[in-house]
Amino acid sequence: MKRLEKPALRAVKMICAVAACALIFSCATTGKVQEEQFAEQPSKEAEVPAVKEKPAVSKKKTFTKMDFLESLSSCLEKNDFDAALALYDTLPQEFASDYDLLFLKASVYFSAGRIPESKALCDELSAIDPSNTDVMELSAVIAKKTGNSAERSRKIAAIIAKDKFNPGANVELAGDAFMKRNYKLAKTYYNRALARDSDNEDALFGLGQTEYYLENDDSAKKSLEKLLEKNPDYAPAYLYLGKIAAANNEYKIASDYAKTAIEKDPTQYDYFMDYGMYERYLGHYDAAEEAWTQAIQIESGYFLAYAYRAGLYDERNMFPQALADYKKVVELNPEYYFAHESLGVLALHEKQWSTARASFEECYKKNPANVSYPLMVTYCYYMEGNDIEARNFSNQALRVMDRNTIEYTMLRVYHDKAGEMPLPQRIAALKNRNLRGKMYFYLGLFYDMFGGKEAAKEYYTKVVEMNSPMFFEYRLAEWSIKENGTE
Repeated sequence: MKRLEKPALRAVKMICAVAACALIFSCATTGKVQEEQFAEQPSKEAEVPAVKEKPAVSKKKTFTKMDFLESLSSCLEKNDFDAALALYDTLPQEFASDYDLLFLKASVYFSAGRIPESKALCDELSAIDPSNTDVMELSAVIAKKTGNSAERSRKIAAIIAKDKFNPGANVELAGDAFMKRNYKLAKTYYNRALARDSDNEDALFGLGQTEYYLENDDSAKKSLEKLLEKNPDYAPAYLYLGKIAAANNEYKIASDYAKTAIEKDPTQYDYFMDYGMYERYLGHYDAAEEAWTQAIQIESGYFLAYAYRAGLYDERNMFPQALADYKKVVELNPEYYFAHESLGVLALHEKQWSTARASFEECYKKNPANVSYPLMVTYCYYMEGNDIEARNFSNQALRVMDRNTIEYTMLRVYHDKAGEMPLPQRIAALKNRNLRGKMYFYLGLFYDMFGGKEAAKEYYTKVVEMNSPMFFEYRLAEWSIKENGTE
């Protein structure tokens, strides 16, 4: 949800309504006074001479501010900003400088995306009345839109100095605190906004969102449900009610809320992401896949939906599809470390050695302390038939390793293609269970590469019997056992 534009549009409509009500009240009061004055006069019906009827004359409709506001409001309801601005060309000269109408025009300019015109008109109005709160609020929003943080801060500070409980300014301050993850401060500002305007939609949603992150689920639900009572079409409120339900493991309820959010606004990436996640937890894999595919269609240049869908494909043993998605993830977000590892593992399964090697090289750059990566890169070079590069790469990696470690010894064995005989005893003595499992795997992989299939199967079996998939090599060992005893 774009917090800047929608509040501005609502402000325009609200001001129209307030101004219209003021005019109605003014007219009603004037009419009442006239009625009272008329009632005080003695009846003189008998003295009134008969008046001859005059021919009907068509009169030109007199311009009223009330009519103009109604027409403006009608255009805004349709989001027809061009038509709304065109109405100003019909203003009589005596209304051309009307302060309230000019402020509304500046607001419409903003909502239409015509920021320079909105700012210029706001500056003119501010020069006329520097203390006008409405103008200061719009100026602050314009400053935020244009990235002028200093000007925005000055305007908000001026508004708060004048009115501590101003809803618009407090919502902005709350948003700032929220973005800094200072949820307690954000809550304070949202509550101040609601103290003045208990139905303020931005404040109700912001408070519900903040209470969710503070893990105050009941308070969050109360705020969001109140918002939906006022505006049943406020889609983000359903999304966060879904998050609350999911946090309490109520995935069916969470899924229903996310689905409702999508029905209200099917253009939002996050809605499909959450819906897919809940459907996956429910075991509805096809629905999850469809949701994340829809998210990709909405925003194809963002990596997260590809990552989620890749994990789903991987879980369902749809390895080629998972591989394609992980490739897309690292293309869009090269810093996403775990995607490189997952891509490497799946590429090994598909025997795409160069892809696997490139992936593990990226992993090695990001985490050189993990011996799995130089071992895998060396292995892939061998499988590509490039023994020279296998030795060159492993030699460089060995230079920075501790010679007294089992990791160094294992990589030296890969480099030399020999010297593996003492390894089983050393591996069996390792106290770290995960390291012991990884070393058994790489010993098995070494035998697998150089023809010792029975020995390879023996060590792969030791890994699988650990029944502890805490390292990615466990999957590779499982695959090797299932595929004809070894790979």
